[in-house]
Amino acid sequence: MAKSAATRIPPHDLACESALLGSVLLKNKVLDDVESMISSSDFYQRANQKIWEAFLGMRKEMPGTTIDIISLPKYIAEKGIVGDCGGIAYISKLTSEVPVYENASYYASVIRNLSIKRQLLYLSVEIGESVFDETQDVKFSIDKLDSRLSELSTNSDWGAYRESGNILNDAVNQIVVVRPTQGQVGLSTGFKQLDYKLGGGFKDTDLIIIGARPSVGKTALALSIADNMAFNRSRPVKVGFFSLEMSGQTLMERLIAREATVDATAMSSGQITENMRSAILNAADRMYDMSGNLLIQDTPNISLAEIKAQSRRMVRKEGVQIIFIDYIGLIEPDGDSSKKRFELMAEVSRSLKGLARELKIPIVCLSQVNRDAGKDRAPMLADLRESGAIEQDADVVILLDDATKRLDENNKVAQYEEEDPDLGEEQNKSLEVKDKNNRSIKIIIAKQRNGSTGAFNLLFRSNYVSFNEIERTVNF
Repeated sequence: MAKSAATRIPPHDLACESALLGSVLLKNKVLDDVESMISSSDFYQRANQKIWEAFLGMRKEMPGTTIDIISLPKYIAEKGIVGDCGGIAYISKLTSEVPVYENASYYASVIRNLSIKRQLLYLSVEIGESVFDETQDVKFSIDKLDSRLSELSTNSDWGAYRESGNILNDAVNQIVVVRPTQGQVGLSTGFKQLDYKLGGGFKDTDLIIIGARPSVGKTALALSIADNMAFNRSRPVKVGFFSLEMSGQTLMERLIAREATVDATAMSSGQITENMRSAILNAADRMYDMSGNLLIQDTPNISLAEIKAQSRRMVRKEGVQIIFIDYIGLIEPDGDSSKKRFELMAEVSRSLKGLARELKIPIVCLSQVNRDAGKDRAPMLADLRESGAIEQDADVVILLDDATKRLDENNKVAQYEEEDPDLGEEQNKSLEVKDKNNRSIKIIIAKQRNGSTGAFNLLFRSNYVSFNEIERTVNF
């Protein structure tokens, strides 16, 4: 009968630990080669941990001193940690237990791998203990454990420094070979002008904020982009969509209205014609064939911990390439509820940015702006509601400006030109609203960490809850 994990000795290899320590004592350059590969906590035996810490201490405090079986005992004696390091006799025999010091990197890799296995073992015990902890919310426990597991997975490989020449070769290959072949740097939003302004679409690890006043169209823009991605037959993208404000069925009805170009109000009221019915069924058939590309989570007031946990599962199990969250103000923060609202939102913002980096995908999060924004001017970064951390953490901030909703008739815009610089004079005049169901919305790139800011226009077809391109004299 197999022993239980609780009664088995944790994975370790004392011979490798001794061989690595002895290699450093024989050849100090070994420490340069393996220092970034492991830490003292990766050693199983406590004495070996302390000896490794002494190596690093000597290097820092006594630069230029050779670390050997003479200088090391003197150093640990001065520090009063001879006993902690196993004693002088133990240190003296380390050099005799080195098969080949050139294999130091191999010894280090074995030690590190066994350390990860031990951490997995300890994590499994922690999971068992959390089951019996009645004071801890189960969702918070799952997120914490999932995060630890993801961290272990990420740290199973070491990131060493590289010669700039190697990076230069990779960069040139990406510029002259890969990108011209692929034709797209990031994930295409389906809007040529937006992709152009963003230098190729939404990039991995980026946190993108879409901000606007209520009813201006931020959800419609997010859904239009998600639709362009998930139901793109030539280059489909797997999309995860967290809807905290409306049900999944409502989202799907909006997508059907866009795909079928059928009036959304007529659909919701049941006043559809036979032609509309046919268009809806045809659109639904097309969408059903690709429905696996769009995953929707519509739990209201979902917690931050649950969003993070489900996002990880979406990426790992379903291969999701981008996540949308509608919207940040409805996320239930974790932790101390006694904190001020802006502090909690700052934690949410930082966590979402961290999640984007962890999962290596773009995360698009919607945010409201202050109600005063957009009344007599275009919205600005400072108008993002509830926390300045949202502006700080975001890599890209996209703000929507609907000139028809302003109270000031002079249409004065702060910081940004009212006219679209990429359109001719006649085309700019054509953007004047003649139909409330088809109006121009200014898309403002108010922040781009790795690019320029600017503005352009998209056509908002409100009866289809859809954003569409405007024909332009400039090709992108």
